[in-house]
Amino acid sequence: MERKIFKKLVSMEDALKILYSHYTPKPLGIEEVPLERALNRVLAEDVYSDVDVPPFDRATVDGFAVIASDTFHAHENRPVTL
Repeated sequence: MERKIFKKLVSMEDALKILYSHYTPKPLGIEEVPLERALNRVLAEDVYSDVDVPPFDRATVDGFAVIASDTFHAHENRPVTL
């Protein structure tokens, strides 16, 4: 058997173009399964909760996303309004 040697690296974009020129992904459809069989599956639609869990803000754990440059001059005694 002849050994195949890879000689050229391609970008991710080019690799995807090559892949999709030979293969067109298609949705497999929607299937309802019991929760215990749902491991490693993808939801067909978004799910929303009627209640917040936990029922209070947990910024110390979850944090906030900010633009770093907006906070450069902030200080404990001189907070910045975002």
